[in-house]
Amino acid sequence: MESANKKVIVTAIVLALITSLLVYIYIMKVTTKPEVEEYINVYVAAKTLPARHLITDNDLKQAKVTKEYLNTNAVLNKADIIGKRLKDSVIEGEQILTDRLVDEQDLTLSYKVPEGKRAVSINVNEQVSVSYLIRPGDHIDVLASFEAEEYEEGLNRIMYPRVTTTLMQDIEVLAMGQDIKVDTEKFAELPKTVTLAVSPDEAEKLVYASDYAMLRLVLRNADNHEIEKREGVLRKDLVPAKGIKTVPK
Repeated sequence: MESANKKVIVTAIVLALITSLLVYIYIMKVTTKPEVEEYINVYVAAKTLPARHLITDNDLKQAKVTKEYLNTNAVLNKADIIGKRLKDSVIEGEQILTDRLVDEQDLTLSYKVPEGKRAVSINVNEQVSVSYLIRPGDHIDVLASFEAEEYEEGLNRIMYPRVTTTLMQDIEVLAMGQDIKVDTEKFAELPKTVTLAVSPDEAEKLVYASDYAMLRLVLRNADNHEIEKREGVLRKDLVPAKGIKTVPK
């Protein structure tokens, strides 16, 4: 009988302890304040953006994410995004990451060709390229000197005099040789070509002239973008004296 009473007492004590523990846990849950999640502002694509896209303010929107969902490469400063280009496409709502942006020094030539223009290269030497003092970003005029030409067209004989003319004006230099960006120091290796940004119409003229005329590049003042009307120069414009007519014997 006494043994049975002891068992009842022990059982009651154990149940009381369990009940007390459950009550304690319940009270702690009720009285303990829930942990507040910290949100971080991040910039995401406002719409799907294609590769090579130049990012503007309208392409971005700000979103709040927890630390758990913040990409370690996410760009948190808008100024570090605007004006950059994308290496790959970014879908709407995707965080803008540093490794998806192209730095200025890493841009290939195709990024630097102005809209509506084409990049065309011509051969140069020290005389043609203003003693190799032209640099990418400069603006130049292109002069072409054509030899006299004469040919028959049906019953007519067509004659073109020797002439030097301004072929095009205010043309941007994109590259010297393979260098898109060159500092003010001398070239480590003298470039053999210069690449210019021209319109499709100018590209045709430049290619034709590079094959059939002697070209010279004329460096412009950095602030001068004026287009002048030029008529070209013939020998008579420089040497007013008349030539001597000879009579065959």
